[in-house]
Amino acid sequence: MTTSSIQKAMLMLLAIGFAISGAAIGQTKTPKMMPYTTVDHPEFVPASRASFLSDNDVVIGVSSGGVTKAYPGADLAQHGVVQDQMPDGPIAVTW
Repeated sequence: MTTSSIQKAMLMLLAIGFAISGAAIGQTKTPKMMPYTTVDHPEFVPASRASFLSDNDVVIGVSSGGVTKAYPGADLAQHGVVQDQMPDGPIAVTW
């Protein structure tokens, strides 16, 4: 194979690569982000009744004045902020 034919083959592969990546980019749409809706009055259940959570789920725990609460990471990811009350006053939990 001559240098010229190698260069032509490389250019063809490069052009094919651009065509494929351009098609993939054209088909990839950024998912539409939904606006966050804060949770202003969260409801809690005892840990023994939290069957909707698994051992691997991420939670953010807050403890104050003898009160302990857990906020599931999935809820925070969906809503952005949970506004709640603790014995010391209002809190905002975010991820």
